[in-house]
Amino acid sequence: FPVTIGEVECKRIIDVYRSTYVKIPELWSSAQRCLESIIQKQSTSLGRKGVLTFDPLEQGFMLPNKLWLRYEGLHKVTTDGKTQYEYPTRKGATKTYGGKVIENLCQAIARCVIAEQMTLIAKRYKVVLTVHDAVACIAPKEEAEEAKAYVEQCMRSRPQWCIDLPLNCEAGYGEVYRDWE
Repeated sequence: FPVTIGEVECKRIIDVYRSTYVKIPELWSSAQRCLESIIQKQSTSLGRKGVLTFDPLEQGFMLPNKLWLRYEGLHKVTTDGKTQYEYPTRKGATKTYGGKVIENLCQAIARCVIAEQMTLIAKRYKVVLTVHDAVACIAPKEEAEEAKAYVEQCMRSRPQWCIDLPLNCEAGYGEVYRDWE
């Protein structure tokens, strides 16, 4: 259903959001400073201490699983008087900014969480598929309810580095994946 909102109303909605949730734009600004720090090869910080390590010499962020989210080759580009950041990828140059870095970090950290949950599930059942925030595994038919309860317990478990993270899940089962989507 198409909805048309005028530019003035869009700006008002954005302003209300940003003034209501002031910490979110502050976080975007911190991530923007990290991009500048990569280019300047200077230190800065972002987020909860001990969860992320920002290293401008590594050109990115070390995640809780010790893998890196890097922005290698990051540089500034000025177009029409506006300065932006971009970095090379296999598909060509990709532009980025503080808000997009936060999105990338949220996705990467979510992957760290689900990876730890998958290792717990794999102790009892064979994990065969992940889709975003879902895990599919194989369990004997006669254990379906027990397996469902175990997977729910695993999917609600919090890694040590984010023990206060609010988590919940829904689970189901079926003969094939589409039976419980």
